[in-house]
Amino acid sequence: MSVDLDIGPLSWVKGEIDLELERAGLSLAAYAADPAGDGLKKASASIHQAHGALAIVGLDGVTEFADATEKLLTALRDAKVPDVVAAIVAAQGAFASLRGYLDDLMAGHPNQPLKLFGPYRAMAVARGETAPGPAELFFPDLTQRPPKREKNPPPLAPDALVARLKAARLGFERGLLKWLKSDPKGIAEMRVSVSMIEMTRGTPAARAYWWVALGVLDALAADGLPDATEAKRFAMHLGAQIKKLTDGREEASQQPLARSAVPGRLRRGRRRNPRHRARRLPSGRHGAHDNPLGDRKAAAPPAPSA
Repeated sequence: MSVDLDIGPLSWVKGEIDLELERAGLSLAAYAADPAGDGLKKASASIHQAHGALAIVGLDGVTEFADATEKLLTALRDAKVPDVVAAIVAAQGAFASLRGYLDDLMAGHPNQPLKLFGPYRAMAVARGETAPGPAELFFPDLTQRPPKREKNPPPLAPDALVARLKAARLGFERGLLKWLKSDPKGIAEMRVSVSMIEMTRGTPAARAYWWVALGVLDALAADGLPDATEAKRFAMHLGAQIKKLTDGREEASQQPLARSAVPGRLRRGRRRNPRHRARRLPSGRHGAHDNPLGDRKAAAPPAPSA
């Protein structure tokens, strides 16, 4: 289940946002008809106003989308888009998609910004950038903490902790290499290593990232991740975080890291794979629900070519 979104703050600024999006669309159409006019400048000003109002509401994924829209108009102004017509089409699509999404929120629909991924991706491509992954619009609720342990393990002495983390890193890297070579047993080894790390974390906040990662590895083992590329990206990032931890750098518990713990396409559908046993993972900013895992297999990416 998910926690209902409090639409109060949005309702206070919804009228202003709608007006600015409408103005932006009309101004951009005027620019398309007369590039020498001030239509693009007016469109940018309107989107800037809408972006500011959304930032006040605090809908992180929607604010990220609005930021991407503003960046596209800036790139258009600076003549840094590969195709002006495609950029205008992408921007107009973004205006319409954002307004429709906000209408849905006001009607009681759940806050799932990944629904905006199509136009978000189109804007990035229109700016001439590499197509982003869906995780860019995934903002987990970090107030959702792992379940309380029945019994906490005894704390390790500093030297023992360092040795434990190094062993976990070696085990993870060994498992990752196997998995990249299409050996599914590697997933189990990666999971054991992450579990070793999670058991060394004493507070819910410190455990959260690793708890989420364990859930994704469970899904990966159950063929529950629908995109092999996203799965590989997740595994590589997880390995980087383990290295960071063993090097004594910042704990992997901040929002950007937690976002990247879950491949974006993990949450795109609502279908369930009956074979997967992945745990419940933190969901969007306003609650948690069951994992919407896809049903296409991605147990391991193709083996690298010789």
